Amino acid sequence: MKGLQRLVLSNKWSASLAEVFEFLEKPMEQVEEILRKAVQSPVRDMTAMALHLISAGGKRLRPALTILSAQLAGDVNSRTIAFAAAIELMHTAMLIHDDVIDKAEIRRGRAAIHTLWGNEAAVMCGDFLFAAAFNILAKDGDIEVIRTMAQTSSQICEGEVLELQLTFNPNVTESQCIEIARLKTAELMAAACKIGVMSVGADGQQFVNALESFGRNLGIAFQIVDDVLDWEGSVEEIGKPVGSDLLEGKVTLPVRYILDSLAENERRIWVQRISERAITPDEVAELARFAKEQKILEKARAVAKNFADRGLAELRLSVINSENSNQTLYFLERITQFIVQRRI
Repeated sequence: MKGLQRLVLSNKWSASLAEVFEFLEKPMEQVEEILRKAVQSPVRDMTAMALHLISAGGKRLRPALTILSAQLAGDVNSRTIAFAAAIELMHTAMLIHDDVIDKAEIRRGRAAIHTLWGNEAAVMCGDFLFAAAFNILAKDGDIEVIRTMAQTSSQICEGEVLELQLTFNPNVTESQCIEIARLKTAELMAAACKIGVMSVGADGQQFVNALESFGRNLGIAFQIVDDVLDWEGSVEEIGKPVGSDLLEGKVTLPVRYILDSLAENERRIWVQRISERAITPDEVAELARFAKEQKILEKARAVAKNFADRGLAELRLSVINSENSNQTLYFLERITQFIVQRRI
């Protein structure tokens, strides 16, 4: 396995994901080539920043979803590959901006861009990648695809601001946690699936809607598991202290469940300390031990699995049974399995 797959499939990733990317090796290599070309700039540092993160690998789940969605609807073509690259550029732009907002120091095993080039340059690089994504879409010229991605960009921004708006608010509800996950993460996965279908000109709005819904449910599951991992991993595994989300004031779904599981007097103390922004790493570490002992994190994982299962069930109902569709569904199921079961 070459290039991209060697970057993506280190020993961290499960056999299920390795199987998917072995199947997608040729189209994903084409995506990588477009990515490298898309970030070339006469401004040397712009290209250097973009390639610093792009060449670090990553899971590449979103472009894989675009390609598999296209294959489920027809034959993968040059539009599919271009759209998959645009999706990855947009995702990478989000990561760069997120690292600036969160003051993260590590991304994909490398120093975050803002730690090397500064916040201002990092923000501009993120903007450059958003523009590069829309440049690819503009060359294709499909207004519905452009509209889909523009709306998705707006929703991602809304999700980020909603999360910021609710920081250090101990009264965030379960439905608000899900809404943040939908906006900031799931809508891009929904768009990845939708424009994959659109790339092959597939007919049938019900089929398009089913794939879009599958991507959305999968994205919500992905974000919930991501939030769980913030409490399950070690500093060595996740690159940051356990419970970092809460230290930053983010009341995610696992945090909501942990707080709700505390005795009333303890919960009142935590509510006050979160509101006053007075929590410490040692206190959060103690809360993490409580969550593991009480198996609270498994409750959040179960919610993630329910979203993923719902998306797959809707998709199966809309797919015409054929050898090609059964094979593609199998690989979508493998991605789903990885997302729900991942431990790092």
